[in-house]
Amino acid sequence: ASRALSLLTEKERASVLRYYHVRDAKLALASALVKRYAISRFCGVPWSSAEATRDARTKPVFRTSDGDEPLLFNVSHQAGLAVLFAVHNPPKGLAVGVDVVCPTERRTRDLGTLAGEGWNSFVDMHAEVFGLGEVTALNKINPGADVAERDRALRYFYALWCLREAYVKMTGEALLASWLRDLEMRGFAPPEDMTGPQEVWFKGEEVKGVDIKLVSLLGEYMISTAVRRGENGEGVEVGDFKMLDIEQVLAFGEDATDAL
Repeated sequence: ASRALSLLTEKERASVLRYYHVRDAKLALASALVKRYAISRFCGVPWSSAEATRDARTKPVFRTSDGDEPLLFNVSHQAGLAVLFAVHNPPKGLAVGVDVVCPTERRTRDLGTLAGEGWNSFVDMHAEVFGLGEVTALNKINPGADVAERDRALRYFYALWCLREAYVKMTGEALLASWLRDLEMRGFAPPEDMTGPQEVWFKGEEVKGVDIKLVSLLGEYMISTAVRRGENGEGVEVGDFKMLDIEQVLAFGEDATDAL
């Protein structure tokens, strides 16, 4: 880890090392490295200059000295996987968000909760961060005692969580944004059950100009990407996620660094 930490600033190292659990520190380290990697690689700046800052809403951004944002990006991590979603040379007004969930990470705990308290109680525990229509849709799933049914229901729950979180991160608002209950993902489903584009509604009206997708990765993860189109309606084609070897990132950082 010392090799990787040496590529970060003192402030970034402190942010990584504040985590109690090693697994969380590793994910924070991976997120910090991959952000620098993307900025340095695509914006053509030295590693030491490839530092993300936070905008007025605390969303991580990279701005050049003249205020331009040549790379939009967002990072999410869970269960040993750090995910970066980025757009190089974006059209004006574009915004992006990403989230990753891993239903299997909490499977034993969740199945125990369902066995002890039931599905509706499980949904109610999280109802405050969902829209009313979403809570109704979740309650209608109402799985029986069969484990396969409960697993499928949980995939719907985490699909919804992932979709919403990606959208909220796209806006730059915190998870506890005041309008969370006004947001609704209609017809949400895990990737294997999706039948068409995801509909997003806000205060009873369909949101236009936002493309939101949900895909499976490595068998146990779901990743959602949210893109608000540019001022003239320009969108982006979201490609497949590619695995990045940490050794590749470290070697790039060492080659691109000019001493932090």
